[in-house]
Amino acid sequence: MKKKVISVLLAGLMVLGLAGCQGGTSEQESKTEGSSGDGGKTAVKLVVWSSGAAENFQKGADAFNSRQDKIDFQIEMQTGDYNQYLRAKVASDDLPDMFFLNPYSQVQQFAENDRILDLSDQEFSSKIYDSVKDAYSYEGKAYAYPMCLEMLGIYYNVDLFEEAGITEVPKTFAEMEEVCRKLQEKNITPFAATYKDGWTLNHLFSCLQGNVVGDSWVQEMNEGTGSFANDRSEEVFRFLDLMKDNSGSNYMDADSTAGFNAFASGEAAMIASGEFSLLNAESVNPDLNVGLFGVPNTDDEADAKLDVDVGICIVVNKKSEHLEETLEVLNYIADNTDAEGWMHYSSDAMGAAPPAMEFEMQLDKQYYKDYTAYMESGNSKPWIYLQLPSGIADTVGPAVQGYFAGSTDMAETLEVMDVGCQELLE
Repeated sequence: MKKKVISVLLAGLMVLGLAGCQGGTSEQESKTEGSSGDGGKTAVKLVVWSSGAAENFQKGADAFNSRQDKIDFQIEMQTGDYNQYLRAKVASDDLPDMFFLNPYSQVQQFAENDRILDLSDQEFSSKIYDSVKDAYSYEGKAYAYPMCLEMLGIYYNVDLFEEAGITEVPKTFAEMEEVCRKLQEKNITPFAATYKDGWTLNHLFSCLQGNVVGDSWVQEMNEGTGSFANDRSEEVFRFLDLMKDNSGSNYMDADSTAGFNAFASGEAAMIASGEFSLLNAESVNPDLNVGLFGVPNTDDEADAKLDVDVGICIVVNKKSEHLEETLEVLNYIADNTDAEGWMHYSSDAMGAAPPAMEFEMQLDKQYYKDYTAYMESGNSKPWIYLQLPSGIADTVGPAVQGYFAGSTDMAETLEVMDVGCQELLE
């Protein structure tokens, strides 16, 4: 059934577009695809979705280009609808040499339809953490390089917490309520709103739902026998209500950029997001002191795990005209022994995500120390939405937006999600 679902989903991609949470369309083609790059070098292009990390990626490419005179490694960022870009490239059979995909179902779609190269024999494959291999594998083979481990949770301003007399991070819902009360008493807005962008609410819901479902839930959903509704759904929606009550006025007008800046500037004490929300923080507030904790939406502190999973997969177009050069670039990207290479720029900075293999990080930030503590204690869980049918983010995010806007109640919101999931499966 899984193979059938994957085939149907990729067929749908041709007509309707590939689903994902990041942006990017071919708003501009900064460099023409072809065999010739700068100075007659062979051009190898990596297409990425829009993000604040584009500058870091370009620095990593520049470092590679400065070391040799054979390959021109190019970064192309798609700044609109990344789904639309991929749809067009699949339809025209003109995929770039390398490109970003979401892990799990998106990688599996492209692998099952023979669009991307089996990378199992590449040197880096043996270095990747065993715990994340499901994220980029299909039928036991590695079809992507999992570039980073991203962390979803509650990022908090350590200084504002201290100002409000908060000495410990909350581990239960009751403790979370108390944190919000203390911040409000000091006239500090608890949460930075990002809710105009549905993808942020998809991430949030994944964290909350992951705390209240069992180990078999993802499988049941993919088999069409499960439901987003369960006897613990109240624990999900009471947290959403808490955020609505503590995100300031006009919270539906704030998109992710506004929310990221509000948190970085100290206008709000917390943000429910990933480390990528901090990419521009140092330019806004170089002294920002940020910590991190798992989302506490239940009464059991053991449930407040940090959501950690592969956030970006890099895949190779099987039909690339320059496979040898492309693989040389990919192995540069995946080289964890290169202290001045790609990982130095893409992983070792404020707001960057660590690689999915051993690497000596220099980042000295509280949130990274907190992440390390969660990982070392085994107190983490995967992003469940990435394991559901591709396209589910386009159902969950808008559904939660409707709840935040007051247009649906809990039962109606969950029903919208269930119907959307069934339609994807069918």
